[in-house]
Amino acid sequence: MEQSESDRLARRDRQLGYGLAFPLTMPGLDLARDIEFVETEHGRDLDLVHGLDNLGQALSVALTTLRGSNVFNTEFGFDGLNALAEPIEPVLARERVRIGVIKVLDADPRVHRILDVNLNDGRLDPRGPDDDAHRAALRASRALSVHVQFQTVAGDQMAVRLGELPIDV
Repeated sequence: MEQSESDRLARRDRQLGYGLAFPLTMPGLDLARDIEFVETEHGRDLDLVHGLDNLGQALSVALTTLRGSNVFNTEFGFDGLNALAEPIEPVLARERVRIGVIKVLDADPRVHRILDVNLNDGRLDPRGPDDDAHRAALRASRALSVHVQFQTVAGDQMAVRLGELPIDV
Protein backbone atom coordinates (compact mmCIF):
# COMPACT_ATOMS: atom_id res chain seq x y z
CA MET A 1 0.00 0.00 0.00
CA GLU A 2 1.57 3.26 -1.16
CA GLN A 3 1.56 6.19 1.23
CA SER A 4 0.05 9.44 -0.08
CA GLU A 5 2.00 12.69 0.09
CA SER A 6 -0.41 14.12 2.68
CA ASP A 7 0.01 10.99 4.85
CA ARG A 8 3.80 11.30 4.56
CA LEU A 9 3.71 14.97 5.57
CA ALA A 10 1.37 14.23 8.50
CA ARG A 11 3.71 11.46 9.66
CA ARG A 12 6.70 13.81 9.37
CA ASP A 13 4.89 16.48 11.42
CA ARG A 14 4.13 13.90 14.13
CA GLN A 15 7.78 12.78 14.22
CA LEU A 16 9.13 16.35 14.39
CA GLY A 17 6.39 17.64 16.68
CA TYR A 18 4.91 21.07 17.18
CA GLY A 19 5.46 23.95 19.54
CA LEU A 20 4.63 27.56 20.18
CA ALA A 21 5.68 29.96 17.44
CA PHE A 22 8.42 32.33 18.60
CA PRO A 23 9.05 34.64 15.65
CA LEU A 24 11.98 37.04 15.67
CA THR A 25 11.08 40.49 16.95
CA MET A 26 13.63 42.02 14.57
CA PRO A 27 13.86 39.83 11.42
CA GLY A 28 17.40 39.60 10.18
CA LEU A 29 18.81 39.94 13.70
CA ASP A 30 18.44 36.94 15.98
CA LEU A 31 18.34 39.08 19.12
CA ALA A 32 14.91 38.39 20.60
CA ARG A 33 11.77 36.36 20.02
CA ASP A 34 8.21 36.77 21.18
CA ILE A 35 5.04 34.71 21.20
CA GLU A 36 2.50 35.29 18.47
CA PHE A 37 -1.29 35.11 18.49
CA VAL A 38 -3.61 34.11 15.65
CA GLU A 39 -7.33 34.54 15.15
CA THR A 40 -9.24 31.25 15.15
CA GLU A 41 -12.93 30.41 14.94
CA HIS A 42 -12.93 30.31 18.75
CA GLY A 43 -11.11 33.63 19.25
CA ARG A 44 -7.45 34.40 19.73
CA ASP A 45 -5.00 31.59 20.40
CA LEU A 46 -1.26 31.09 20.52
CA ASP A 47 0.29 30.41 17.10
CA LEU A 48 2.01 27.05 16.57
CA VAL A 49 4.79 25.75 14.32
CA HIS A 50 4.85 22.18 13.03
CA GLY A 51 7.32 19.73 11.56
CA LEU A 52 10.46 21.14 9.97
CA ASP A 53 9.56 24.69 11.02
CA ASN A 54 9.32 23.53 14.64
CA LEU A 55 12.69 21.79 14.47
CA GLY A 56 14.32 24.77 12.78
CA GLN A 57 12.93 27.16 15.40
CA ALA A 58 14.01 24.90 18.27
CA LEU A 59 17.56 24.66 16.93
CA SER A 60 17.72 28.39 16.32
CA VAL A 61 16.64 29.10 19.91
CA ALA A 62 19.14 26.55 21.28
CA LEU A 63 21.98 28.01 19.23
CA THR A 64 21.30 31.55 20.42
CA THR A 65 20.93 30.65 24.11
CA LEU A 66 24.04 30.56 26.28
CA ARG A 67 24.45 27.03 27.65
CA GLY A 68 23.58 26.97 31.35
CA SER A 69 21.59 30.22 31.28
CA ASN A 70 18.19 28.50 31.39
CA VAL A 71 17.50 27.94 35.10
CA PHE A 72 14.94 25.22 34.30
CA ASN A 73 17.35 23.24 32.10
CA THR A 74 21.02 24.09 32.61
CA GLU A 75 22.07 21.58 29.92
CA PHE A 76 20.15 23.56 27.27
CA GLY A 77 21.91 25.96 24.95
CA PHE A 78 25.04 26.56 22.96
CA ASP A 79 28.48 26.36 24.59
CA GLY A 80 30.13 27.88 21.53
CA LEU A 81 29.08 31.32 22.74
CA ASN A 82 31.51 30.90 25.66
CA ALA A 83 34.33 30.17 23.21
CA LEU A 84 33.64 33.45 21.45
CA ALA A 85 33.92 35.40 24.71
CA GLU A 86 37.19 33.82 25.86
CA PRO A 87 40.60 35.15 24.83
CA ILE A 88 41.76 32.12 22.80
CA GLU A 89 43.25 31.74 19.34
CA PRO A 90 40.69 32.28 16.52
CA VAL A 91 41.31 28.79 15.08
CA LEU A 92 40.54 27.21 18.46
CA ALA A 93 37.49 29.44 18.92
CA ARG A 94 36.13 28.33 15.54
CA GLU A 95 36.69 24.68 16.45
CA ARG A 96 34.90 25.13 19.79
CA VAL A 97 32.01 26.79 17.95
CA ARG A 98 31.86 23.84 15.53
CA ILE A 99 31.87 21.35 18.43
CA GLY A 100 29.20 23.41 20.23
CA VAL A 101 26.96 23.27 17.14
CA ILE A 102 27.48 19.51 16.90
CA LYS A 103 26.53 19.08 20.58
CA VAL A 104 23.30 21.07 20.12
CA LEU A 105 22.33 19.00 17.08
CA ASP A 106 23.30 15.75 18.78
CA ALA A 107 21.18 16.60 21.85
CA ASP A 108 17.99 16.95 19.79
CA PRO A 109 16.33 13.54 19.33
CA ARG A 110 14.75 14.73 16.06
CA VAL A 111 18.19 14.98 14.43
CA HIS A 112 19.07 11.56 13.06
CA ARG A 113 22.47 12.26 11.52
CA ILE A 114 24.74 15.29 11.17
CA LEU A 115 26.05 15.53 7.62
CA ASP A 116 28.20 18.68 7.73
CA VAL A 117 29.10 21.59 9.99
CA ASN A 118 30.99 24.11 7.88
CA LEU A 119 32.77 27.17 9.22
CA ASN A 120 34.99 27.48 6.16
CA ASP A 121 34.84 31.16 5.28
CA GLY A 122 38.34 31.30 3.78
CA ARG A 123 40.18 32.23 6.96
CA LEU A 124 41.55 28.73 7.47
CA ASP A 125 42.59 28.22 3.84
CA PRO A 126 46.42 28.35 3.76
CA ARG A 127 46.30 30.02 0.33
CA GLY A 128 43.76 32.55 1.58
CA PRO A 129 41.10 34.25 -0.53
CA ASP A 130 41.94 35.08 -4.15
CA ASP A 131 41.65 38.85 -4.02
CA ASP A 132 43.19 41.36 -1.63
CA ALA A 133 39.89 43.14 -0.91
CA HIS A 134 38.24 39.89 0.22
CA ARG A 135 41.29 39.00 2.33
CA ALA A 136 41.19 42.44 4.02
CA ALA A 137 37.43 42.14 4.64
CA LEU A 138 37.93 38.76 6.35
CA ARG A 139 40.68 40.18 8.57
CA ALA A 140 38.45 43.11 9.57
CA SER A 141 35.34 40.99 10.10
CA ARG A 142 34.25 39.95 13.56
CA ALA A 143 31.58 37.56 12.28
CA LEU A 144 31.62 33.86 11.50
CA SER A 145 29.04 32.24 9.26
CA VAL A 146 28.08 28.65 10.15
CA HIS A 147 26.42 26.28 7.68
CA VAL A 148 24.91 23.01 8.94
CA GLN A 149 23.44 20.04 7.11
CA PHE A 150 21.69 17.18 8.86
CA GLN A 151 19.09 14.49 8.39
CA THR A 152 15.97 14.34 10.55
CA VAL A 153 14.37 11.22 12.02
CA ALA A 154 11.66 11.68 9.40
CA GLY A 155 14.28 11.28 6.66
CA ASP A 156 14.33 14.91 5.50
CA GLN A 157 17.64 16.61 4.89
CA MET A 158 17.93 20.16 6.21
CA ALA A 159 20.53 22.80 5.44
CA VAL A 160 20.63 25.74 7.83
CA ARG A 161 22.74 28.88 7.78
CA LEU A 162 23.13 29.92 11.38
CA GLY A 163 23.81 33.54 10.62
CA GLU A 164 26.71 35.62 11.68
CA LEU A 165 28.33 34.70 14.98
CA PRO A 166 30.70 37.32 16.39
CA ILE A 167 34.33 36.20 16.65
CA ASP A 168 37.72 37.80 17.10
CA VAL A 169 40.06 37.38 14.14
